[in-house]
Amino acid sequence: MPEPAKKTVSAFSKKPKTQEAEEGSSVTFEAETEKSEAKVKWQCNSKDIASGNKYAITAIGNKHSLTIRNITEEDANVYAVIAGGSKVKFELRVVTKPEDPAEAPVGEPGDVKPDQTSVPHPAASTQGGTSATTQDVNPAEGAHPPDTRQDLTGLFTEKPQSGEVTVGENITFVARVNAESLLKKPSVKWFKGKWMDLASKCGKHLQLKETYDRNTKVYTFEMHIIAAKANFAGGYRCEVSSKDKFDSCNFDLIVHEARAPEGLDIRAAFRRT
Repeated sequence: MPEPAKKTVSAFSKKPKTQEAEEGSSVTFEAETEKSEAKVKWQCNSKDIASGNKYAITAIGNKHSLTIRNITEEDANVYAVIAGGSKVKFELRVVTKPEDPAEAPVGEPGDVKPDQTSVPHPAASTQGGTSATTQDVNPAEGAHPPDTRQDLTGLFTEKPQSGEVTVGENITFVARVNAESLLKKPSVKWFKGKWMDLASKCGKHLQLKETYDRNTKVYTFEMHIIAAKANFAGGYRCEVSSKDKFDSCNFDLIVHEARAPEGLDIRAAFRRT
């Protein structure tokens, strides 16, 4: 008879468990290994995590921990801790913090955030080329909240600027990062409204592109909006990070309704001759 399969022994004597946390708070996951000299690494969505402004990783003897700071909805992911041949998965579930109306900031409709301009940038001009947009994004999501992370490092050499477009036309937003002094390739995320990650919305109306110039060591990140719809209007945000460095920029998109050609009388087209 065949021998029964041997049961794999876990490298962990204590495993992290799934937790819930409120937006804006911090949470710590703890693990213990059987051996004190074991090398441990943490992952988020199968990608390695390093200590920085967002994450704090500690290792004392056989005790290991991962702390996630300033939690947002985008932190609700599947995480994992790995030691040797053992991998333990767990989740962070984010609970939306109820907004207190008494604490809500009061502002005029015309207020402009410090890192925004109302003048369209040349890079945010209407084009006939590839562009991008979200698939039927709901404008009722409201304006994006300011980023809660501190010590922004000014990674952008060029920030995406607010722009205007007419329904059915294309527009491109551009961000550039000089990677000459960076230890790790920068990664960029584009958001609309309250934390809607646009990476999952790429398709007919939205394309995200990335290019790298080896001579200047500059990364160019583009968000192409194609055949804009009225509900694409609203607040957007671009975030860039590289290891423990982080920067973000808010910008707006205004979508104008298409106008009928001047002098065209629609009623005349249906009038009997």
